[in-house]
Amino acid sequence: MIYDFITIGWWWSWLFCNIHLPKKSKKLILEKNNIVWTKVLLSWWERANLTNININPENDYFSCNKKACIWFLNRFTNYDTIDFFKKNEVKTNIEDKWRVITSSWKSKEVVDLLLKKTLKNNTNIIKKVNIKKITKKDIYVIETEDKVYKTKNLIIATWWKSFPQVGTDGFWYDIAKQFWLKVVKPYKWLAWVVLKQDLSQLSWSTIKASISLYYKKRLIYNEFWPLLFTHFWLSWPIIYNMVLWMWEYISCNNLEENYVNFKLQITFNIKDSTKKIIKHFNIDEENTDFYFDIQYVKSWKEAKCTWWWVDTNELTKYLESKKNLWLFFIWEVVDITWKTWGFNLQWAWSSAYACAEKFNIHQKV
Repeated sequence: MIYDFITIGWWWSWLFCNIHLPKKSKKLILEKNNIVWTKVLLSWWERANLTNININPENDYFSCNKKACIWFLNRFTNYDTIDFFKKNEVKTNIEDKWRVITSSWKSKEVVDLLLKKTLKNNTNIIKKVNIKKITKKDIYVIETEDKVYKTKNLIIATWWKSFPQVGTDGFWYDIAKQFWLKVVKPYKWLAWVVLKQDLSQLSWSTIKASISLYYKKRLIYNEFWPLLFTHFWLSWPIIYNMVLWMWEYISCNNLEENYVNFKLQITFNIKDSTKKIIKHFNIDEENTDFYFDIQYVKSWKEAKCTWWWVDTNELTKYLESKKNLWLFFIWEVVDITWKTWGFNLQWAWSSAYACAEKFNIHQKV
């Protein structure tokens, strides 16, 4: 049997893509895990960060190709996402930092909806699949431990190397290289930053502060948000976003991956600081700015996302390989990533929809 579409990967992007593919086509999803929502349930205590009301593709998404960020995120916008779930009777709330989250606090509500619509759209799902090899002749041939699958169109919608607890292993890096696609060096993010200074006396202190990241005295990032101190490292979304700005600056300027020229400035506000922190840094109205040296970003094992992969310049407006017709890359395997706090799933919806548009499915389901 030859399928019209085979999608390899997991999480919501491949479900959303298959919902929008032609109904009469034969579609198959190959899933590595036994439970299709494994990664979903790790997101915000099983809540669903569906999108963010306040999205600026140029500022909230990261890539050396900003035009691609704007193009793809305009194909299926945050307002399209809100309309989709409203039409499908998923109730949502708008919370801090403009996040749009399920009112039920249950990610599985969204999974169940997408699975139902995917299966209704003539799609089969096979779980616990261990892919050994992918080749192309006239069509794509996928070899697993016990079976061979064939398809006219192949969609790669996986996570990359980060977070191996859910089965990510970097296999798709080899697939991209196999098909001669330029791959932008991946970086780990959604990971803590380790400083050279000893912060153990401040462990588990949470404050609101402004942080600024400098490269050779040049300001490249500034944001005000809650911040968490833990021993030698800093955490929480403000740090995750800072790491993204750092990676973008390194990659787009072809710099070596080191931290010597980066400086982190934390500007404390007495009203938003704990007594422990005020005492430790001797903070007063005139003494609020302190500088820190970055030692490294935490390991791949602890990072929950990957920064960049297939160069968008290698892909068409449908996220199809320019060198290999009918080979598509969506979701995290594309060199576009996002700020934390509701921006991640919007890229899943937008990239999936842009891929499906190749097949003239313009009506938003």
